[in-house]
This record gives sequence, C-alpha cells and structure tokens, in this order.
Amino acid sequence: MIDTHAHMLPGIDDGAPTLEDAVALCRMAAEDGIRMSVCTPHINFRYENHRDTIEAPFQELREAIRKEGIALELVKGAEVHMAPDIVEKVKRKDLVTYNDAGCYLLLEFPFQPVMTGDDEMVYRLRLAGVTPVIAHPERIAWFMNDPDRLFRLIRLGALGQVTGGSILGKFGEKSRRAAMTMVERNLVHMVASDAHDVSYRRPLLAEAAAAITQQFGDDRCRAMTVETPRAVIEGSAVEPLDPVENPRSARTFFGLFSRRQ
Repeated sequence: MIDTHAHMLPGIDDGAPTLEDAVALCRMAAEDGIRMSVCTPHINFRYENHRDTIEAPFQELREAIRKEGIALELVKGAEVHMAPDIVEKVKRKDLVTYNDAGCYLLLEFPFQPVMTGDDEMVYRLRLAGVTPVIAHPERIAWFMNDPDRLFRLIRLGALGQVTGGSILGKFGEKSRRAAMTMVERNLVHMVASDAHDVSYRRPLLAEAAAAITQQFGDDRCRAMTVETPRAVIEGSAVEPLDPVENPRSARTFFGLFSRRQ
C-alpha cells in the first residue's frame, strides 16, 4: 500500500516531535503493509514550512530508517492550507507538491462550516497545471454537511483523499457516514492515514483497506491504496471513476412540481 498523507517528519509541525518518534511511525507503517509514505508537513499560518524547512528533516529521517532497516520508501510532499496566494506560490515553485513533480498538490480546506472561493481555487490550480488533492473532505464541515459541494470540485478536476480512520468511525459517526457516501459516489480516490503519532493518529491503512474491500470490492481498494497513489506520486494522469450526482440535487425545477406516478 501507499500512504499519501502522513505527518512523519520530526519537529516541524504537529506530527512526530523527535527523530525517534518519526522512526517509530515509519516502523509501524511498514509493519502494517505500507511500502511508501508521502511526508506531508503542514504549510499554513501556524507552520510556515517551505522547501528548506522540509528538506533537512526529510533527509534525516530517510537516512535514519535506512540504518534501522525499515522497508519503507519516503516521498516528499506537503499539506497546504488554502490561501489566496497558493497559485502564485505554485508557479514560483515555493510549495512542495507530491514528489516535487509539480503535478499534484495536497490541499487542505478550512474546517469552519462556511467557505468561499473553493471552486475558484480548484479552477485556478488546474489552469496552472496542478491537480489539487482535497485532504480529508469527510472531516471538513463544508463538505461533510453537503457532499454535493465536493462533487462540484471533482467535476472541475480535483481529486479527493479520505482518511482511513474516518472509514473506521474514529472521527465520529457523522464523518464515517460522509466518508462512505463519498467513496460510494466516487468523490474520493485515495485513502490515507493522516498519521500524526503512534497512539491515536497512527500510520495504519490495512484495517481501512479491508473495510473498503468488504464494501466496494478488491478493485476499488487497490485503486485507492496503490494505483491512484502511485500515479499521483509519479505525476502521471489519473482517470478516476465518474463522480455520481446526488439524484435529489439533479431534479429539474419543473420536476419538483411534477405529479408522482
């Protein structure tokens, strides 16, 4: 499996505080069957990370797990909080995209229930040649309360990434239901751990993958845990399943007043 969202780099955000903790996260991931993890430290108003702050701990951790014999490949990335200047920073190569390939960017939207400019941000990133990967929409109130909002962004060309813990109900029943609805409607294309520590926010995917397999089949699980993540990291084209529109929102104005048959 490939984990496309994990806060493993030591000491630069709210993930692993020390190198020892970061190595423990990597060991846990490898033991769970994860063979590649994308290190995605926060880039936001609280953690002003950039290329230089990410590069040094990335190389340090990669060397440490090599010495420990941990069978896990690390890839550079970042979780970028939505801000008005993202497109300009992408064009200047100030932000770290997946594998620094300039093709896919992990984008975090605000957690508050009201949002503006989400469709414009996706549209502008796509014009700049970058596909946004929307982080944990099932935990963002704007999308959790109305998955049709996510549907519109997927139609614009974004991808969605659900958290494995949400599939398992670890962020509450509302997030679990939203997560399953988003998988069912083809609104999320990858499942990731969003790991932060070895206790509550662990770098594990096997249990969530089993739940996806049980509900949606082996092919869908492989697409979400291996095939699409690999394409994103390689900067290759992704051909996702067509998003499924909510039948209730698809009714025409006149249909609302039509006689029931």
